[in-house]
Amino acid sequence: MVGKSYNGTMSKRNKLRYQSKGNQFPTLVMTGKVFLRHRDEEILGAAAKGDLQLYLSTDSIVYNTQVGDYAAMGFEGYLKADVHDGKGWKPVSLEEFFPAREHYFAKRERPLDVVELCLGILQRAQGSHLMRTYREHYVKKEVLSTEY
Repeated sequence: MVGKSYNGTMSKRNKLRYQSKGNQFPTLVMTGKVFLRHRDEEILGAAAKGDLQLYLSTDSIVYNTQVGDYAAMGFEGYLKADVHDGKGWKPVSLEEFFPAREHYFAKRERPLDVVELCLGILQRAQGSHLMRTYREHYVKKEVLSTEY
């Protein structure tokens, strides 16, 4: 009787297919407050949902001996950011905010100069929506206009 339908004809049963329910996570709205790790530590403890923190990412031995020294030169790297989701800090993809890779710095540049440039850009992005991905990273969500 397996495979027989109610009308008496033989039919193949269709398998149940997985259907995505879309992104189940709510979006975050950026507050425009951007803090710098190792400089604004006392403020980071009271961060609100949508606040950002910036920090350096480099493999340099020079930086590892001078953690938090944003004025030191002689190593290359880039800035990373985390957003506060109300519970903790989660990584943010900065490629959408800096299409010309402004968050990277070379050995002859002071990271502090790059930080100041990026702070201004991220503060002006106040009100932007961030969407969580499957890897628990947040990316900038493009708000589509319905007007043509």
